[in-house]
Amino acid sequence: MNNNGSTTTRILLAEDDEDDFVLFRQALDEFKELTRLDWVKDGEELLDALKMNVTALPDIIFLDINMPRKNGFECLTEIRLHEDLKQLPVIIFSTSNDPALVSWMYNAGANLYLNKPTDFSGLKEKIQKAIATNWETQRPFSPVNEFVL
Repeated sequence: MNNNGSTTTRILLAEDDEDDFVLFRQALDEFKELTRLDWVKDGEELLDALKMNVTALPDIIFLDINMPRKNGFECLTEIRLHEDLKQLPVIIFSTSNDPALVSWMYNAGANLYLNKPTDFSGLKEKIQKAIATNWETQRPFSPVNEFVL
């Protein structure tokens, strides 16, 4: 059961690359009865969707860093400053494994950092692990040694 009392986990993916969205959706295929995936293509669209739907927020946000209009860091910063949004679990979803960037996102308040694997089975495993996380015990965010998936 998730934070809204439902057995369906509502996931919002903020990702500008359609190929990455398709892979993400395919990684959820065996859990499609347990998850609902919504997709936004840039940071502005993400923030608009969240602020217009504060009564029906997602259970988890997967957030790409490099997006048009507003990047992932800007979005994360706004989410953490917004009273109705600041408790949302935000998982950074990025190809970069730069330690400085990981540290920057950790300090900005991301809950987890999921480095996009190059193989589909690795992607599927990491997404499933992130979704299975008990966010009630992970708040405000993961210990630094458990931050990167």
